[in-house]
Amino acid sequence: MYLRTLYLRDFRLYEDAHFEFSPNVNVIRGPNARGKTSILEAVYFLMTGRSFRTAQISDLIRHGASSFFLEATFVKHGIEQKLRIYCNGKERKVTYNSTACHSSIALLGLLQGAVIHPDDAAIVKGAPAARRHLLDLQLAQSDPLYVHHLTRYERAMRQRNALLKAKSTAAIESWEYEMANAAAYIIQQRSLAVTHLQQEGQELYGRLCGGVENLSLHYKAHGAGEHPHDNIELLRGIYCQNYHKHRFREMDLGATLTGPHKDDVMIALGSKDARSFASEGQQRSCVVALRLAEWRRLKGRSQEAPLMLVDDMGMSLDSSRRQHLLAHFSSLEQVLITTTEESALISDEHGISL
Repeated sequence: MYLRTLYLRDFRLYEDAHFEFSPNVNVIRGPNARGKTSILEAVYFLMTGRSFRTAQISDLIRHGASSFFLEATFVKHGIEQKLRIYCNGKERKVTYNSTACHSSIALLGLLQGAVIHPDDAAIVKGAPAARRHLLDLQLAQSDPLYVHHLTRYERAMRQRNALLKAKSTAAIESWEYEMANAAAYIIQQRSLAVTHLQQEGQELYGRLCGGVENLSLHYKAHGAGEHPHDNIELLRGIYCQNYHKHRFREMDLGATLTGPHKDDVMIALGSKDARSFASEGQQRSCVVALRLAEWRRLKGRSQEAPLMLVDDMGMSLDSSRRQHLLAHFSSLEQVLITTTEESALISDEHGISL
């Protein structure tokens, strides 16, 4: 799979712009504040229906405009396809080839990819939500059933929380069962993903760093203890019990305190927690290894090479690790890189200058 063209209208600082890409490595060069990252952000929005820079969709609309429009042509399974998004800040219209999609959720899995960007440091040193997001978005791109269960879990939890705040038990058991059923699938799939990221990430981290430290991951399921995460029936029963057991205590708080929305991924280098003990360079190397492992897992599940987006090649890696990363890009098929550097990064790159 590869992105062939990208059209932006009234997106960030672009009033009207068209870009063509090589199926291999594409380097987008230019000074800061010229819109390099916005090109990757537009591709990411077409992939996921969201930005990796802001939660406010209105931030994406060019100043003075009332909406933005994105269009991409890409080749998947040997067939050219087209994806369009119109957004005015309140509503979105998604069209895939000639079919109107009912929701932006339909974007997930159409144009698959992974992104490395400066704010990724939060995956290691930030709150658990950043690590859950890493897993959720990766799984959502390759497993429609995961999206189904994640959506149902969040919907049921909102209903349960509303009942907790009202101190009412009317129909609460039905919402708890729906949460437990969805939670079991979510935890099973996240645990499998973490196992795969551990295997691939360790190898990739070793390549970046010369095999000095071992990178390890552990999925911590809040409420499931050390029970096996591959037994859905067992997990469903555990969470049903937890929701019933903590129901009245949670009424005082008006919120559900246990479940996959509280889970975390523990990241360690050797025997030490990477969040507390790793240097900035080690943390950044962890993130890059995990993102590359995410790319590998997406490729393995879809049998198509996903896109690899890399924002800011100057990102806190020393020269040795950076050269190892650049050498690895040639094996990833299509890569889109932004940089402020004028010199060539890779000999066979396709360059776009801004």
